[in-house]
Amino acid sequence: MSNRVKIQICGITLHITTGESPDYVREIATLLDEQVSALINSQSRVSLSDALALVAVNYADAYKKSNRTCDHLRSQIAEYLEDAARTRIELDEARREIERLRRALAVQGDAARP
Repeated sequence: MSNRVKIQICGITLHITTGESPDYVREIATLLDEQVSALINSQSRVSLSDALALVAVNYADAYKKSNRTCDHLRSQIAEYLEDAARTRIELDEARREIERLRRALAVQGDAARP
């Protein structure tokens, strides 16, 4: 389902067609508008296009770092799953060995009875 959403960032009106909810898109636009406006207000020599580019660079940086973190977490989870699988195999082997030893003890106990 596509939604057509009208947003404004620093006085620039944009019409976006997206699969996201209109409220979500507006929330993102508000966040961008606040960050760009804050940058322009704090630095009198920063133009709108410069501010937009700087905010975009910050988001790209955060995106790449988030992806790196996700990749690291995925590899950790994969290692944990491998460890869990190995442990389960060892547990199954230990249970089989315990059962084998119980049977051997039972046989020895039966043989020792007069």
